[in-house]
Amino acid sequence: MPSLISTIYKKTFWNTYDHIGRLILLNLLWTAFFPLPTYLAYWLLPLSGQLRIGATLLVGVLTHSFATTGVFAATADIVDYRKFTLKQFFTSGLDLYFRSLALTILFLGVCYLNFTSITFYLALEGPAGILGFFLVGAQVWIVLFVLVMRIYLMPLLVKKRWGVFKTVKWSAILVVLKPGLGLIMMLQALAAAVIIGITIIGAIVILMSALSVFLNTTLREILKELEQSDEPRKKPTSWKDIFEEERARDEEPRTFKDLLHPWDN
Repeated sequence: MPSLISTIYKKTFWNTYDHIGRLILLNLLWTAFFPLPTYLAYWLLPLSGQLRIGATLLVGVLTHSFATTGVFAATADIVDYRKFTLKQFFTSGLDLYFRSLALTILFLGVCYLNFTSITFYLALEGPAGILGFFLVGAQVWIVLFVLVMRIYLMPLLVKKRWGVFKTVKWSAILVVLKPGLGLIMMLQALAAAVIIGITIIGAIVILMSALSVFLNTTLREILKELEQSDEPRKKPTSWKDIFEEERARDEEPRTFKDLLHPWDN
């Protein structure tokens, strides 16, 4: 697992470094189509109290599905070393909109049900309170499992173009196959989102683009490792074979010296 994590970090860094201008432009599009309409809905809708909050959440969910899907689809081209186009943001955002919306609603619904269950179990008293304590523990594990699943949902959707059920099923399978890696990636994605988001300007300029590169790279490298593990591996017989194997594994072997001469790559 350490080598896989190292590969994910390295490729995320270089893909971000090589395409930083495109990623900033992509994130500005994401900001224009999701956070900005949600913010305006809260302040401009002639509603008050819970109606205003509900309307704002509705606008947020509806715009999030389009904007975030578009970002993930566009950065998937970068991660897979295909030609990047802004057109992908719009075409994939529209093509996958309803599937993305269904996944978002499903995720929010599961989180809400778990939160409600935890609140209910914590309120139990007496002998039932002991049982409630263990049930809360079970609910926490379910929430954790769902959060780790979440990091695979969007990358799988834009990469495989599956339906909702199959996307959810394979997200759960990946969590089971790589529980430790999934947990690490989820926590790091969450930490990065909080750190970048706190700055406000970072959220506007790079937040979702950088996260999508990281999560798309994570999925790509996991799938590559799983595919290779299912194939009979030929034992290298020379140093040439070993070096060719390394080149096949890493599309663009890079070092930090390339920061000084990026045009050489």
